[in-house]
Amino acid sequence: MANKPIKIKRNTSISGKKRQRMAVVRKVAGILLTVAGLGALGFFGAPAVIEMIDNLNNPKPPVVQPTVAPAPTPEQSPEATNDPSDVQQEDMPVKTSVFSAVTANDVRDEAAMKATAERLKALGVTDVVVTFKDAEGRIYYQSGTEIGSQAKGPVMIDAAKLTEIFGAQGISVTAQVYAFMDKITPAVDVSTAVMYKGTDYRWFDSDPNLGGKPWANPASATMQNYIYDIVRELGDKGIKDFIISGVQLPTGYSLEYRDFGVTDEQLQAQLQGFINTIQSKAAAKGGQAYLAYDLAALNSGDFAKYIIAPHRYQASHVVLVGAAADFENGASDAAVAKFAQDESVEKLVLWNTDQSLSASDNTDGYFVK
Repeated sequence: MANKPIKIKRNTSISGKKRQRMAVVRKVAGILLTVAGLGALGFFGAPAVIEMIDNLNNPKPPVVQPTVAPAPTPEQSPEATNDPSDVQQEDMPVKTSVFSAVTANDVRDEAAMKATAERLKALGVTDVVVTFKDAEGRIYYQSGTEIGSQAKGPVMIDAAKLTEIFGAQGISVTAQVYAFMDKITPAVDVSTAVMYKGTDYRWFDSDPNLGGKPWANPASATMQNYIYDIVRELGDKGIKDFIISGVQLPTGYSLEYRDFGVTDEQLQAQLQGFINTIQSKAAAKGGQAYLAYDLAALNSGDFAKYIIAPHRYQASHVVLVGAAADFENGASDAAVAKFAQDESVEKLVLWNTDQSLSASDNTDGYFVK
């Protein structure tokens, strides 16, 4: 599919839609009360003369009609009635975020940053995504951490300059950071590695001679703290929002020989604790940490690498990532609906890595290319 500027469709968020539904309910309730009142007037008023004559011949005890108080609504409050902003808030759409992922080469220096920022602004992009720690563990900025200093990527990005240049175009910078999908950190510090069960050797997902690699251990405190340090360092350079990818267990061969040093229940608790902490740290700095989940796994129902269905971790901000095939013919509808209906999810974003998406009624953001 050819890349081209798309028309940005603004739609309400999940919480916005809920407010609109409540406003409609209140309006309908008011109409029903009015109709009921008019109906009662017609019913009791029309036969009044007949009833009076009948009572002269057959006296009856007086019938007292119950008084029904109108249901309280926000419109009855003087403050709500006199302040038009209260009414506007009910129907005000929430801005849909339009993301775009770029390569390190696209922002390698100031000139490249300015050119990329101008191009994305023309597409209506609101958030640019830049990978600062990739799926192999390479770091793309000057990190002061001991591990990060030994894992430098081919391009060093000036994160502070990046936020300045894109901010001038009205575009926020979101840093993508891979957590436990990492082959470099376990080689630098063995305490961060998944081990072969019952040994002191690092576990590999395949034969090293065939490209097999080690993985970082989600239960390692050293590994978790390393990711927290990356978020802190990038936050100090002006980046507030993050997409945390690779929050999972290793995949590959010989999975039964993996040793995390904890039980399965403890491992699940470690993942939950990491998710809670990383989102809290980002929120404390005025930003958000999105948890990225693989649509292919969600579509197939194979949650082994997450231990449980990802929505059960109750992350507040979620990105569902997949290739074009994962989105075709409604393949992703069930997974998207699962997160869209989850009360714990405040913002849901879709990322098709092959082509641009457009605004969706079930999501608060999407990616374009």
